[in-house]
Amino acid sequence: MLSALLTTVLGAGAMFTLYTYISPVLNTLTHASSLFITAMLVLIGVGFSLGNYLGGKFADRSVSGTLKGFLLLLMAIMLAIPLLAQSQAGAAISMIVWGAATFAVVPPLQMRVMRVAHEAPGLSSSVNIGAFNLGNALGAAAGGAVISGGLGYAFVPVMGAIIAGLALLLVWFSGRAQPEEAFASQ
Repeated sequence: MLSALLTTVLGAGAMFTLYTYISPVLNTLTHASSLFITAMLVLIGVGFSLGNYLGGKFADRSVSGTLKGFLLLLMAIMLAIPLLAQSQAGAAISMIVWGAATFAVVPPLQMRVMRVAHEAPGLSSSVNIGAFNLGNALGAAAGGAVISGGLGYAFVPVMGAIIAGLALLLVWFSGRAQPEEAFASQ
């Protein structure tokens, strides 16, 4: 259970490392207007919706495989953002992909926790939301540490990729095998 919750903390942490500072990151990398940044937030929202759908669909087939695949995609896109966001077109594409990868991990994270603690689904779901919020704080702190440490806004998504990598390692080396069939009754 702790491994599943820690994965949620790290998955959310990866997201909020960048999302907390998305406006200054895009402003620094793309040199864009406030209107452009607003449009990017809309595209991120589109990505969130797409990712949530895809994450749920793929997690019905393989929770672990979905987590591994989308955490890997999340790492890759976050590492690419400092390069892609040098242009407005690259920023737009990367924000949709980042949004999708970010929210594609949410359904399998929730399913993983619910499977491990299937005898108390309400409690496990509530605790998982707490883990998500802890990840929110962790991500914001990690992004803030990057900025206050002098590494600059361009390194913020790289820090998010590092956190996503830790989540991926945790899933990969998790000592407890996760069942792949969904609980039909839950």
